[in-house]
Amino acid sequence: MDLFWRQLASLLGPPGPPSPLVSTIASPQVGERRILLRAPQALTIGRLDAVLSGGSSPSLSLQLRTCLDVSASGTAVLSTPLAISSSNGGTSTGTELISFQAPAVPLDHWLWLEVTAVSGSPAGLSVMLRLQ
Repeated sequence: MDLFWRQLASLLGPPGPPSPLVSTIASPQVGERRILLRAPQALTIGRLDAVLSGGSSPSLSLQLRTCLDVSASGTAVLSTPLAISSSNGGTSTGTELISFQAPAVPLDHWLWLEVTAVSGSPAGLSVMLRLQ
């Protein structure tokens, strides 16, 4: 029976890249954490897109972290928290990031988003991560 499944898998071909991860946080607050995934295999973060909505001149900073234990501080993916505001297009066209300090997400590690600063009472934050 094992041979049958291997033959079927060879007909389907190799797996493609993972689907993008999308997360939305309504009324983001400092210290808020959003778990994005537990890596089913070793992954690499290739791109982060974020957009902020609502409020009066909203701005926000976020950090991505990875670790086996979500209660730990984890490893920072970005060298400094990513600032999202109207001054960098974060409230209109969005903010794009393609360079990361530690883009690797090892097998079975958790990946989460942390809000590190907020001003102007943003109504929502939407983040999309592309993994390789």
